[in-house]
Amino acid sequence: MRAFTCKMASIVIAAVLIAGISVSMGSADDSAAVVTRLDGSATVFAKGAKTGKPLKKNNKIKKGQQVKVGEKSRLELKYPDGTVMRFAERSVVKMDDISYDSKTQNKKMRVDLEGGKLWANVKKLVTTDSRVEVKTVNAVAGVRGTVYRVNVDEDNSAVVKVYDGSVNVTGVSKEQPMTPGEVTAPVPVPGPHEVPPPYHEVSMEEWTVIVQAMQQISISPQGVASKPQDFTPEQDVDDWVKWNQERDQQLNQ
Repeated sequence: MRAFTCKMASIVIAAVLIAGISVSMGSADDSAAVVTRLDGSATVFAKGAKTGKPLKKNNKIKKGQQVKVGEKSRLELKYPDGTVMRFAERSVVKMDDISYDSKTQNKKMRVDLEGGKLWANVKKLVTTDSRVEVKTVNAVAGVRGTVYRVNVDEDNSAVVKVYDGSVNVTGVSKEQPMTPGEVTAPVPVPGPHEVPPPYHEVSMEEWTVIVQAMQQISISPQGVASKPQDFTPEQDVDDWVKWNQERDQQLNQ
């Protein structure tokens, strides 16, 4: 597996290949994530602010704001399209972009996870740009809904685990960030491949790996990716996983 030449490259997790990246903004409520559950405490910071405000249930998180989850705390956010993201204690996340047009069903979510744990249950839509940047790798999931989680440690190493759907993990150097263009329709993720236009020519610093359901991949602080490995539900049992699976079941009822 190839390695990054830049430690500060980023991971992107996308739910679907982009169809029409230019998203029309809906109402004000369509450009915010809502706090649907908060166990413990979390603080929201306006862009560039050094002091924040305590978050409460039903508060809205908008583009440019940063959220820090407190000790022994958990935060659940629901996006306008129904996608849910949850963050474990000591997670730090910046909302780089949030928008959704209910008429066209175009959505755009860009989240920068600086550290901590994320669980994402991404809803299927006609067009999607749903990303999680981590400071180490880049991924695109299949057209159908996707359930995955990401752990980012203090040393910037990361683990991506997929529970439903598939995630296309691609290493992208900082010098050549992935710049999506426009395509006409969502495209299912094929097997491992080099990313074709309308992205950009894949350089020698980049690599692509498909992580299927019930597989995981580890990325070192230097951007070196392991091969995808299978895992079983029995091997993946802890309080964080159990809580998220229970919440997913409750939301589906």
